[in-house]
Amino acid sequence: MLNIRTVLKDNHLYLVGNQNYEIAEGESGLYRRDTRFLSRYEWRLDGQRLQHLLQHQRYPFWLHEHAANADVGYTMRIGVRRDLTVTGHELRDTLRITRYRGEAPYTLSLALAADFLDMFEVRGWPGALGPRNVETREVEGGVEFRYTAQDGLLCRALVQTSLPARWDGEQLSWTLTAPVSDLQIRVFLLQGEELPASGDPAALAAEYDALARSVAGRLRDPLDQAVLTRSVQDLRSLTFHTAHGPFPAAGLPWFVAPFGRDSLIIALMVKDHLPELALAVVRALAAKQGKTYDPHTLEQPGKILHEERVGELTRLGRTPHRPYYATADATPLFVWLVGELAEQHRELAQELRPHWEAALHWLLTDGDPDGDGFIEYTPDPGGITNAVWKDSGDSTFTAEGKDVSGHVAVIEVQGYAYAAYLAAARLYRLLGEGARGAEWESRAARLRERFQEAFWWPEQGYYVHGLDGDKQPLRVLVSNPAHTLWTGIIPPEVAPQVAATALGQRLWSGWGIRTLAQGEPRYNPVSYHNGSVWPHDTALAALGMARYGLHNEARRVARALFDAARAAPDGRLSELFAGFDREGDSPPVPYPAACHPQGWDAAIPLALAHLLNETPVPAAGELLRTSGEPPDEVLGGAFRAAALGR
Repeated sequence: MLNIRTVLKDNHLYLVGNQNYEIAEGESGLYRRDTRFLSRYEWRLDGQRLQHLLQHQRYPFWLHEHAANADVGYTMRIGVRRDLTVTGHELRDTLRITRYRGEAPYTLSLALAADFLDMFEVRGWPGALGPRNVETREVEGGVEFRYTAQDGLLCRALVQTSLPARWDGEQLSWTLTAPVSDLQIRVFLLQGEELPASGDPAALAAEYDALARSVAGRLRDPLDQAVLTRSVQDLRSLTFHTAHGPFPAAGLPWFVAPFGRDSLIIALMVKDHLPELALAVVRALAAKQGKTYDPHTLEQPGKILHEERVGELTRLGRTPHRPYYATADATPLFVWLVGELAEQHRELAQELRPHWEAALHWLLTDGDPDGDGFIEYTPDPGGITNAVWKDSGDSTFTAEGKDVSGHVAVIEVQGYAYAAYLAAARLYRLLGEGARGAEWESRAARLRERFQEAFWWPEQGYYVHGLDGDKQPLRVLVSNPAHTLWTGIIPPEVAPQVAATALGQRLWSGWGIRTLAQGEPRYNPVSYHNGSVWPHDTALAALGMARYGLHNEARRVARALFDAARAAPDGRLSELFAGFDREGDSPPVPYPAACHPQGWDAAIPLALAHLLNETPVPAAGELLRTSGEPPDEVLGGAFRAAALGR
């Protein structure tokens, strides 16, 4: 695993590099559609690594660099100015090489290799296919790597150079003698019959600049403003093209794929600012909604997918991600989001009626396998054990530290179901079917009553994590009940107690709410779900506190998350960080394998920005409004560009 990882991305194309943006080791590579095409891309000057003087990421897809010959000492001999971009299907590397001392020729070389591994193989998935038979051949203007996958899909990495080069089987090289030489490398990652198509870095840069202008001056503190600007740029970078519009990836570098839960939560957080993104999410997920029963993928009629992949392993049936439906929470989140969007887009109620009704049917049947009225998952022995957002195998256990089994009901999923039932009531009323709307309101009320009876933990003034397969409460102090405030299922009279417990010493780190409280079995501040802090989990708790009128608490939480982002060198939140106490001016302790940026966390500054101000919360759409422009045009325009798949 790379200790420091760098990423450049646009649409489906992304570069994962080491600390110097080099593809040289470990999981670094140039990826597209769950396939690593290039496994090496390294520059050398006279056989030595360049000395990097400046590496500045101008945009999420653009690296600007100044480098020099190795061991530059006090005076540079050869200088390299470089702009590296990834746009559309193309990596473009533009270099100006300047000789400052001496007149002797020098050699510039670019080492290249391609392995066409499935992304899962790069990450250590069992059952790997092994080394591929990659054909390498010189072509006019460069070199091409070709591989035909076992399902017959042709994959190519075409490397073109602006100056003639020598190819020795491992590297392209140029002997340069002029005082100044300009060189451009263009790499196209192609599948099937695709032809090379140029990207347009300048146009994409203009879109990012427009995004920055759209949120300029919305927060009083310039450092908070920088976090907000980074947030919208990251959201733009994370989106990729679908037939239904721009869809948000869950995180970089490993989750550039449709994820049900992740995309739905992102969409619920930013739907007022980026309605086109939210509409694309519900339409894309509706198109992949489960229709039949499949014990391998866990598909069920009406169920919303967990994850879909398109790499070679998945195409060959070696993984269940075609799509994989191991999630108990995406389906109620889907209905909730459709209901929210239909308030402004009334046509959606009718357009997606077969889908949200199928989802509701799943909630009442397969989603409740023991028929007790709660939504449950059953651990998949060959796949995901805990089919909720805390999906690590050790995240859900009893007070005695025993893993759960059977049909497991966790707290936040019941909140999602409650929100979904109320959304269904609104959808039926929009369709003029008031009686059916009333039925779903009654169902929501019954769920809330039963929820309070089964999940309330009076000794803690809080809620239990869930119910195990024997319907016994999991009396473990976790962040989930605070997260559940967001859904509205918690009775108003106990919401202050829930917030107070979440902000108490055992759960509150100073940077966020720990996933598991100090002193509980399995507590470990550097664990994935048992003591770490997940910013999105904390942010949803803040939105929930605000929902119940607990504005001081909500502002405190929002302030902590913005502080955490400000403390990061790049001004963004990562997927999670360690759950150690906040100490002085020391930043949060990073979690080693965290995605960065991550979709949920990119949405946080947009979703919480209004809480930082002491003035009343702006109405939906007001936050991003710029003088003389409708609220969503600038943001929406940039995200519409993503929908074009450029």
